[in-house]
Amino acid sequence: MRTTYGVVWREGEAGLARGKLELLPTAVRLEGLAGATPVTRELRYDELETVHVGRSPLERLNGLPTLVLTPYHGAAIVLAAVAQAGVIAELTDRLAKVALV
Repeated sequence: MRTTYGVVWREGEAGLARGKLELLPTAVRLEGLAGATPVTRELRYDELETVHVGRSPLERLNGLPTLVLTPYHGAAIVLAAVAQAGVIAELTDRLAKVALV
C-alpha cells in the first residue's frame, strides 16, 4: 500500500511546485505541477544524505516548518504539508527509518 500526502515543494532555486508525495518501497516520489507544467521527481532512499525538519527562515515555505531532503548529489528538496497538521514530523520519522539505515 502506498502512502500519499498533499505537499508543496521547492528543489534548489526552482520555483514552487504543488502536488503529492508518495512513500514507495524504495523511493520518495513527488508528482504535481510547477505553475502549469507537470513535474515528477523520484529520489531513492539510498540517495539521501540527510533528512531533517527545516526551521530556519531559509528552509521554510510560506513561513511553515518543512521537511528537507538532501541528496548526496544535487539540490536539496524542501517540502511542506498542504493541510495536515503533524505530517512533517511523521514524514521525518518514517524517512529516517528507511533512508538512513
